[in-house]
Amino acid sequence: MKPFYIFNSLNRAVEEFQPLNPPEVTLYSCGPTVYLPQHLGNLRAYVFVDSIRRALEFNGYKVRHVMNVTDVGHMTSDEDAGEDKIEKTARAQGKSPLEVANYYLEQFQRDCAALNLEPPNIWSRATDHIADMIALTKRIIDAGVAYVTRSGVYFDVEWYRGENRLGRLSRQSLDEQNAAQRLEHSADKRSPHDFTLWVLGQPDHLMQWDSPWGRGYPGWHIECSAMAMKYLGETIDIHTGGIDHIPVHHENEIAQSESATHKPFARYFVHNAFLVGKEGTKISKSAGKFPLLSDLGSAGIDPLAFRIFCYGAKYRSEIAFNDDSIRASQNNLDYFHEFARSVPDDAAAEGVEAAGWAAEYYERFHEAINNDLNTPQALAVALELVAEAYRRKDFRAWPTLLALDTVLGLDLKKHRETAHASTIEADVQQLIDNRAAARKAKDFSTADELRKEIERRGYEVKDNRDGTATYQRRT
Repeated sequence: MKPFYIFNSLNRAVEEFQPLNPPEVTLYSCGPTVYLPQHLGNLRAYVFVDSIRRALEFNGYKVRHVMNVTDVGHMTSDEDAGEDKIEKTARAQGKSPLEVANYYLEQFQRDCAALNLEPPNIWSRATDHIADMIALTKRIIDAGVAYVTRSGVYFDVEWYRGENRLGRLSRQSLDEQNAAQRLEHSADKRSPHDFTLWVLGQPDHLMQWDSPWGRGYPGWHIECSAMAMKYLGETIDIHTGGIDHIPVHHENEIAQSESATHKPFARYFVHNAFLVGKEGTKISKSAGKFPLLSDLGSAGIDPLAFRIFCYGAKYRSEIAFNDDSIRASQNNLDYFHEFARSVPDDAAAEGVEAAGWAAEYYERFHEAINNDLNTPQALAVALELVAEAYRRKDFRAWPTLLALDTVLGLDLKKHRETAHASTIEADVQQLIDNRAAARKAKDFSTADELRKEIERRGYEVKDNRDGTATYQRRT
């Protein structure tokens, strides 16, 4: 197995990945808070998660992937202040929190399917794991790192800081971590930095459960720790999320988890950077109108083109969303699709050996993927492979391209099978044959007339760069 390198936010360095129990890998991803549609900035994060999972599987690892779904407890300030995001939408729309959460989760899952994201092994909804959160909170209290008040159960950050364990992920002091937050210093808190594990004394909150400390609901941070450990163990291999999770959410996850278990919570924290708009500002829901995947479809952009767009920058770098970039990504997708449709049956048959010259491209792609998930370089190698296949007129590059596509996730095999599955009527096939003969004889006027007739019969005509053509029935 070749070494796979990834940037570990814990140590701020690119490190060789070494799972606890190879070839098994445990992967936990901070998933969506399902109170509004997930915009393209959110979806960039999940394309990244899918890419790292596919890259690990490309290297022979068996990945057990858990993604949480936050459907309670995420406040509008991302901390302990404000209104529960789910309930805010529920009140605005006149629906129950469950109806809101189900609706936006289903929408998110449809977007994931359109992007060809492999579903996690487990979708872990917060409201299904209240008992696990209560049990973990008890362990933290028993460890002496949390205290109970009339307004809630709080994690004692000052005590934890005294153990010299705080800030390992963010490299920030408490004041720096919280400088941009609206801290609510409840009279019950020992310190404004303490965060909530279980909320009490909120009679108007629509979602509440019984607990040893009274009726209430969980804080946001305890959810991820409880669900990650339930399904993946007390120490997980990889924890992913956006860079905005580093200073607070993931710091708090580490603190509460390790206080309970006295074990490392995650061995590798891997974070993706933001998708930014034309003005260079982060695309977010709080900014007002935000672009959705459906907006791309309305503009004639295939969702898979957004995957290619995301590959244009490394996951740790910001990437600017603009019309030119997404159109260029659509062109690259069209190029892959054109090649897939052009591959004849004999080259696509099961067991066909790949062209020997294509091995170089496989190795270069593998090297790029294993070098901290260098998707821009990997994508360039895949495009070069197709260009070389056209130059050589050798479609035996197809098996190699399919191997690369297990990481790229463009579903090229399905695209080719769909295109080739269209049955062409005998009279249309005669027109196609006549057009091929006209093009070969350089009778372009006749070829053009035949093209128009074929299109009138309901077929899309695509003239390929190698001089061949493909014909697909319009759906």
